[in-house]
Amino acid sequence: MPKFTKVIARISFLMFVIFVLPTTTANAGDDGPSILSILKFSAGIAASMAVHEGAHALTAGVTNTRMDWRLGTYNQILGYSEYSRNSNDALAINSAGLIVQAISTEVILRSSKIDKNSDFTRGLLAYNIFNTFSYVLDYYIIRRTNQRNGIYYQGDLEGIKKFSNATTVNLFALALTAVSIFQGYRFLKSQTFAPDWLTGKKRGLTYNLQPSGGLLITCTQRF
Repeated sequence: MPKFTKVIARISFLMFVIFVLPTTTANAGDDGPSILSILKFSAGIAASMAVHEGAHALTAGVTNTRMDWRLGTYNQILGYSEYSRNSNDALAINSAGLIVQAISTEVILRSSKIDKNSDFTRGLLAYNIFNTFSYVLDYYIIRRTNQRNGIYYQGDLEGIKKFSNATTVNLFALALTAVSIFQGYRFLKSQTFAPDWLTGKKRGLTYNLQPSGGLLITCTQRF
């Protein structure tokens, strides 16, 4: 699947540039982002990782499946081995992490009470969205996390393939990629740094407090 993998690689790199880089500098002043801002953004990323791995652990608990945890790789910080008694339980455990991340992203995007421009929420959403692309990119191209070692395997997508088939994992990866692109688009639209052509705003009045003091008022009118 050379053409498909090239598309996935380009999309993943684009998602990193669009989501992760702008969000870390969106609230930066003249001297760059503050330490507190970086810490909050990092905490959001950590929360996203906890949601992902917690979904695996919770599903294992519900299905009464034993799991062994270990240090993972660049996009799977914690690795695991599960000892499922049937393929349905194993499939649920391996797919839970990415599915719950997608669901949590959707809940946050739909909630009017959650500030989408807080550093913590930005970090959580940015990693939720980008993490999906990193898994897909690794499964089809990098093959560092998603690989087989004898009778053992690593990676959620490789696990899904092991307990189903290649067609199922391809459809799963394609569906999650499509969902992440749609969620990423809506995430960017909610950001204060989003350009007018993305938000569709024709007119507006915004204000921003300046680090050096004072208030910057911006009036936008599209013709």
